[in-house]
Amino acid sequence: MEKKTLSQKILTCLVAGLTLSALWLSIGNSGIIPWLPPILIFSLVGISMVLGFIFPFIWQNLERKGEVDSSKIVAFIYLTIRYSIAINLCRFGWAKLFGLQFNVPESIAVQPINQLSGEWLTWFYFGYSHTFGIIVGMIQIVGSYLLLFRRTLLLGAIMLFSFMLNLTLINIFYQMNLGGLLQSIILTIGILFLILLDYKRLVDFFLKTTALIPTLNGASSLTKHIIRLSVILLTLVYTIYLKFYMN
Repeated sequence: MEKKTLSQKILTCLVAGLTLSALWLSIGNSGIIPWLPPILIFSLVGISMVLGFIFPFIWQNLERKGEVDSSKIVAFIYLTIRYSIAINLCRFGWAKLFGLQFNVPESIAVQPINQLSGEWLTWFYFGYSHTFGIIVGMIQIVGSYLLLFRRTLLLGAIMLFSFMLNLTLINIFYQMNLGGLLQSIILTIGILFLILLDYKRLVDFFLKTTALIPTLNGASSLTKHIIRLSVILLTLVYTIYLKFYMN
């Protein structure tokens, strides 16, 4: 295993600190353990973030002196990131399966739709179908479980990244509460970090591997590019036509 540079150590530890902090905040805000005082939760968050900032330099110093096995430290930090993300997302998944999310109070539901905030509109829309909520919850649970195995880590991370990126955009543009927004941003960053650990393999697979489907022989590269570009241009022209001439 290659030794990590100081900048790589800093990035790795910061991601671990963020994902662990997000988990503490999630536990504290959920009411799962009601007797946990807020000061304890915020203390755990503070400790996680401080360690995320200072541990890379301690690690670098110990490694330089040959007093530490960096491979074990890396394994432990990656484990922390994976389990923090998995527990956090799995909790939200189970909440959806048991109907603890997407619930809109009757006092909100009876209001005119144009008076509802983006957050309540979002919860009302997603809560309309309980089956949809179950599917979303299962994606979170299954994806989280896949993160816990090295063989399926990349599959789970890619599955969850598309889901979390969409959720983050919803949280931003539908003006969801700050806590939910921060959770989605941190979890998305953590999942992206796990994906980029296999950056070279992903580039080879997605950008350097040719799909095994038949193609037309004899067509020039220019012809092929024109055909590809026509998909964009023809649909654009048709949309412009609908916009300006069908009204």
